[in-house]
Amino acid sequence: MAVETPNRASEESASLSGVLTDPGWNGRAEYEVAADEALRRRPTLTVRNRLMLMLSLFFLLSLAVTIWSIHTLSTVRDSILFLEVADDYTSEIQQARRYEKNYLLYDTNLTDALQHASAAQRLARDNDGKIRKVMGTQAVAAMHQHLDEYHSLMVRIGDTKTPGTRADLEAQIRYHGNEAGEFAKRFVTTERAKVEARLSLAQRVLFASIGGVLLLTVLVANFFARRITSTLRRFAEHTNRIGHGDFTPIMPMRKYRDEFTLLAVAINRMVQELDRRHQILIESHKLRALGTLVAGVAHELNNPLNNMMLTAAILKEQYDELSDEDKLEMVDDLIGQTERSRKIVRNLLDFARESETKLEALDLAEIVDETAHLLGNQLKVKKVKLSVVVPQGVPPVHGDQQLLNEVLMNLIINALHVVAEGGEIKIVVDPEREDGFVALDVIDNGPGIPNHIIGRIFDPFFTTKPKGTGTGLGLSVARGIVQKLGGSLTVASSPGHGATFSILLPVTGIPSDISSRT
Repeated sequence: MAVETPNRASEESASLSGVLTDPGWNGRAEYEVAADEALRRRPTLTVRNRLMLMLSLFFLLSLAVTIWSIHTLSTVRDSILFLEVADDYTSEIQQARRYEKNYLLYDTNLTDALQHASAAQRLARDNDGKIRKVMGTQAVAAMHQHLDEYHSLMVRIGDTKTPGTRADLEAQIRYHGNEAGEFAKRFVTTERAKVEARLSLAQRVLFASIGGVLLLTVLVANFFARRITSTLRRFAEHTNRIGHGDFTPIMPMRKYRDEFTLLAVAINRMVQELDRRHQILIESHKLRALGTLVAGVAHELNNPLNNMMLTAAILKEQYDELSDEDKLEMVDDLIGQTERSRKIVRNLLDFARESETKLEALDLAEIVDETAHLLGNQLKVKKVKLSVVVPQGVPPVHGDQQLLNEVLMNLIINALHVVAEGGEIKIVVDPEREDGFVALDVIDNGPGIPNHIIGRIFDPFFTTKPKGTGTGLGLSVARGIVQKLGGSLTVASSPGHGATFSILLPVTGIPSDISSRT
């Protein structure tokens, strides 16, 4: 299985970072493709394969311990069987020595002594290989020599009647019999010590294997629990982010591709579809706002058209009577009124134009001024005063001009709906409220928002307007746009004291939510 090298990982990270930090980055589709390719290029190492690998290691460890235990038990069994033979050998030597003493003291039982000595010799010869493993070749050879000498001397002493010779033979018999008995005790003691050592080792290995299995179980369970819970926690963060309108695709966090990678790919597909539907929702709401805007613009456009018509009529009727200077003045007036009309239409077209989101550095003062100009006629019709407070040195914010125009227009139109005739709407820009952000407040002196509904006003399709006059999507779409740009939209209000809608927009070179995931 291929393993991702550091060079590959760093190159991939640099590539993705390049997509995100490019000053002209406007291609969300390019980012989505980069995220999808980065997720799919990972070598496969699924959770299932990891579990199978861990279980295989457990099986191999258990198999090794089992095989070793079987071998140890087999060795202990052989040792026990050998100890039975050793005990028989020792018993034969002891019986031979007892009858030997009877013979030397009372001149009886020589035949019995010889029989037991012969039996000891047979046992030693039949189990020569096993005894050699325990005692070694030299010790076994010495044991056989003592046994043979002992048996031979017992045969000779039965035919010897000379006191001096008999005394010498008795001494040799005692010596060789004693040595043969010592050898028996020695290899019995040695073999029993080995059996005890093997049993003790088997016990220690058994306890160690149980402890090792428990430890490995805890470590493996902790490993998988941490990996799975951390991944689920990360996906929970992603879903919360998506729920707040940030549709940035999920980028890979691991070197390998597993079941969670497939989940990330599926979520990215869902996010793309949600983003597409969100764009449709934005455009549909823009059309509704455009209808409201056109009604006001029609009145505003009517003034320069009337002026142009009057000027053109006067110029036509009094052309011969007017001096060249008056004619030029009237032509200049026509040009001025035409330019005024063209500017009104251009602003309307700019607002209505459907275009791809373009993230760039924007001057909030220009955004506020342009939006106020578009809504100027509605403000005049309702006799509502619009106050704008923009301090010097406001840093540029990162966003999309058309989207921010739509958000600000939506908030001002909402304020117009609730402010009484002769009321006031105030727009205040504050660059020092929060580090890295610029705040923009839309404040009205309307009746305020009741406490029992203030927590729901950003919910889709929630509206307090009469049936058929509102969709309930304006504030929801506005909040989604602001969050998509890396900011936030909140409201503060108390009944009878108006409402304040506060927008926080990032000052960073790229959207903060995106930069944090490069």
